[in-house]
Amino acid sequence: MAEEDQSEVDMETFNSLRRFSYMNLPLCRLSWNPPANDDADVYEVQEPYKHKGKDNRVSGCSSLQQEEEVSSDEGDDSSSTSSKGDLCQSEDKQHEQEMKRTKVVHIATEIMSSEKVFVDVLKLLHIDFRDAVAKATRQSGKAVIEERILNQILYYLPQLYELNKDLLRELEERVAHWAEHQRLADIFVQKGPYLKMYSTYIKEFDRNIALLDEQCRKNPTFHSVLRDFEMSPRCANLALKHYLLKPVQRIPQYQLLLTDYLKNLPEDSTDYKDTQTALGIVKEVANHANDIMKQGDNFQKLMQIQYSLNGHHEIVQPGRVFLKEGTLMKLSRKVMQPRMFFLFNDALLYTTPVQSGQFKLNCMLSLAGMKVSKPSQEAYQNELNIESVERSFILSASSATERDEWLEAISKAIEDYTRKKITFISSRSQEENERTAGDDSDFPLGSKAPIWIPDLRTTMCMICTCEFTLTWRRHHCRACGKVVCQACSTNKCYLEYLKHQPARVCDHCYDKLQQKSDHSASSSISPGGRVGSSAFSFSRKQKKIPSALKEVSASTENSSMSGYLMRSKGHKKPWKRLWFVIKNKVLYTYAASEDVAALESQPLLGFFLREEKQGPAQKLQFKLYHKNTLYYIFKAEDIPTAQRWIEAFQEAMIL
Repeated sequence: MAEEDQSEVDMETFNSLRRFSYMNLPLCRLSWNPPANDDADVYEVQEPYKHKGKDNRVSGCSSLQQEEEVSSDEGDDSSSTSSKGDLCQSEDKQHEQEMKRTKVVHIATEIMSSEKVFVDVLKLLHIDFRDAVAKATRQSGKAVIEERILNQILYYLPQLYELNKDLLRELEERVAHWAEHQRLADIFVQKGPYLKMYSTYIKEFDRNIALLDEQCRKNPTFHSVLRDFEMSPRCANLALKHYLLKPVQRIPQYQLLLTDYLKNLPEDSTDYKDTQTALGIVKEVANHANDIMKQGDNFQKLMQIQYSLNGHHEIVQPGRVFLKEGTLMKLSRKVMQPRMFFLFNDALLYTTPVQSGQFKLNCMLSLAGMKVSKPSQEAYQNELNIESVERSFILSASSATERDEWLEAISKAIEDYTRKKITFISSRSQEENERTAGDDSDFPLGSKAPIWIPDLRTTMCMICTCEFTLTWRRHHCRACGKVVCQACSTNKCYLEYLKHQPARVCDHCYDKLQQKSDHSASSSISPGGRVGSSAFSFSRKQKKIPSALKEVSASTENSSMSGYLMRSKGHKKPWKRLWFVIKNKVLYTYAASEDVAALESQPLLGFFLREEKQGPAQKLQFKLYHKNTLYYIFKAEDIPTAQRWIEAFQEAMIL
């Protein structure tokens, strides 16, 4: 049982082992050390033999003869050395071939021995455990467990037992008469079609293990019988699950053993081609089993998510695959709130943590029509924009790296989902397929939920630019998501994404939806139709804003630099946090990042900067001067941001 001891799995790591890829399961191997090289010192350098006389002088040799003999000796030595080198190479090659032949025999023996251990495991499960249950049934006078349930727990083990028992018999016969056959791969080729039974066993493995656990909880008598069997010498104090895992491990063991066997076979061996064929069959079964194991792990994950949601929700769906999960901060109107997200190959699950391990389902967002993007502003590099038909929002990750991981995962999921959808709906035209692939023109105004601009990112109406106060409040347009005042949002329209319910819209969206309604005469009330205007007229005296301050909005694109900075008008003056944009060599100042009109604008040509060299704010602060007159002092949140702003300022100060 040495092989069995080496292949044992610690039951405490049983569950973690199941999460590994099927091909990573451990291999049961016999140890074998090649024989030591006893001929290492056979070829020693010998001194040349010289015949000497009584006076120890070389006899019968003149000086010329001595030279000829020396020359002849040197030629003989060279020839001898060359022949010895060729002989060494030949001997080494023969020795290496002999080593490989010996190793082939050891591997063949190892295949047979490990098969013997495995058949004994199958016998333990199929025969010995059944006998223990039958004995307990006879003693108690009633069935310990239903025969149907026991057959399901031991599903396909009878077939595997017969298959491997027959395989073992043939392997033992070949190894016992190895000198006659010197081959065994043809046995695996003959049994190849039957090896696919392992896939059936593996497919039901998770279900059968769960059934065994359930019976142990609900059936104390069966649990007692199982515990006694596991504590018996036959089971070696190992859990039954340990042995039920062995058939899952056997196919990759075959693959590794046959790979090692093939590596040591000479190409002219009668077993070489059969070994290649057998290895191909085993690899195919192993890959199929690996896919089944992955599907099983995916099913378990979907079930885990479904159980973690409050209420009844059908998360497990045919073809649904789990991709990613994690906590992200969702930007609501005023604050950031933690939300748990689960990404699948067809949807994004949006939940709220309620207690340990439990979540409240907020929305299941389909990937159809979804769009994911990151903001262009420097200040929001950890954020992510999610736009979908049902709901749109802004998310914030803990770092730019985490944000990029989510962006890549969601983008790839959307791309794969869209490609599969286009493939299945072959009746669509090419133009329709291209629009489905992510063109926003396929979602007219009112058919898709907009991303709401957060309240704190604007201080003025995004239409009329009047400032918001405690009495002059913010309102969100349900069609475009902009923040507007009450005077610019007195109308309501039916919106498609709200299932044709009336909702407040801004004046700009109202006009567009009215045009759409006027072009549609098929019904009295269109999805974008007008509900009506407010009976009250709202007006407020507005501060006149120069047109130059409205040319560039705070969220403009293609700017040199944008973001928040602290600004002071001089030493010992108060600091104020403002949003700045450098565009076309002009510095624009805003109260917030989504304001549509600037507080002021300042061309930067003729200005110069001085960095703070001393004090606690070193490298964070820089000063803006014009002809030695200090205009402003700026302070960034960190040194890298300060350096980027300094470079942007310096670039804008030069023609």
